[in-house]
Amino acid sequence: MKCNLPTVIIVDDEIEILNSLKRVVRKFDCNLQLFSQPEEALSFIQENEIAVICSDQRMPKISGIELLKATRNLWPDSQRIMLSAYQDFDNIAQGFNDGTIQRFFAKPWNNKELNLMFSQLLVKADSANKTETKAFGNMIGTSALMANLFQLVKSAAGANVPIFIHGETGTGKELVAKACHNYSYRADSPFIPINCANLSEHLIESQLFGHKKGAFTGAIKDQKGYFELAENGTIFLDEITTLPLALQAKFLRVIQEREFSPLGSNEMKAFDAQVVSASSTSLSSAVEAGDFREDLYYRLAVIQLKIPRLADRGNDVLLIAQHYIDKFSAEHNKNFTKLSDDAIDYIKQFSWPGNIRQLENLLHGVIILHTGKAVTKEMLLTNMDVLAKTTGATISPDIANGEIKPLATIEKESILSAIAQCDGNIVQASKLLEINPSTIYRKMSKW
Repeated sequence: MKCNLPTVIIVDDEIEILNSLKRVVRKFDCNLQLFSQPEEALSFIQENEIAVICSDQRMPKISGIELLKATRNLWPDSQRIMLSAYQDFDNIAQGFNDGTIQRFFAKPWNNKELNLMFSQLLVKADSANKTETKAFGNMIGTSALMANLFQLVKSAAGANVPIFIHGETGTGKELVAKACHNYSYRADSPFIPINCANLSEHLIESQLFGHKKGAFTGAIKDQKGYFELAENGTIFLDEITTLPLALQAKFLRVIQEREFSPLGSNEMKAFDAQVVSASSTSLSSAVEAGDFREDLYYRLAVIQLKIPRLADRGNDVLLIAQHYIDKFSAEHNKNFTKLSDDAIDYIKQFSWPGNIRQLENLLHGVIILHTGKAVTKEMLLTNMDVLAKTTGATISPDIANGEIKPLATIEKESILSAIAQCDGNIVQASKLLEINPSTIYRKMSKW
């Protein structure tokens, strides 16, 4: 036995599956052990340190979840992978949430995907995952919350089950989705980002799934939709809760069957794209409000990634601020190189309700309108009004100067300001605020 190599065990009650997986994994330097009987695998796990376990879910006597739980309890540093031909989304989601499952692959799998995963797990030095993280894709952070998110992204990247990203407005949901794409075997394929709130109400189905010539007035030629353009890459659906209920039923079938039909066509087209969705409101809240189908919620939220608020990320805010100072100073030929001491204190204490986007827009305005080497607190305060105009949100002077208002008051003022800017148009105001129109109506009824 090659005891100096990391031990990898693969468990499946079908010999053909074991042999197929063996052909993928045997090229890597590891102590590979194959088991067709899960009880034999459990005995081996109890006696040997496991680096990676890849197990089928539905097996006689012991399920894959039970086997992975035993491995987690005995060897918490192990990498645990679930393989299944069945859509046991409830068990899979629970396994991800409690840390039992770290990666999931549906049968039939993609060998390119498995090759990438095992190269990440076995070829890279273990220490590389333990060093302090600063940059991850296009994201910056050293906080524990972001380090955990980065690790979850690595685990979820390339999985052929839907991923849902939840985060407040301005936290960087598209950056997380792009990281899921870039850290997967799909990185060389298209990444198609779509903001569902910006889709045309009358053309949304055509935009997503395409149409045939003559399908409707103005359809003068065949047109590919986003799902077809994504090919075998990643399609990112931001603000997914704004999809009309009527379309959600068709979208559910597309996710389940992995095929779609363009408008005006009876032809079904298969797609292999990774589906990543996101919203600034939780899917469960949208379901409770009647804005989102519950069955679609369960399909989309198999893997859930939550992005922390900027205010909860400690000194990450200073790293991000410095990044934007360097970026905008170079773009506008300015000499700013740092934050003053009072600006550092202010930035660390401010609540940043608009998160990273708010910080970015604020510093962009400061760099454009001021000169010097250090960004000061006074510059930040005098540019809060500019920030409000660039984001479409209201920044209260009391908040800008450090006075705290009740959150409900701030929320009400922001909603009323957006409605006023849109001349009373609730739908347009909801787009500015990146929430559902029903949310505004519900809150107004409470007022």
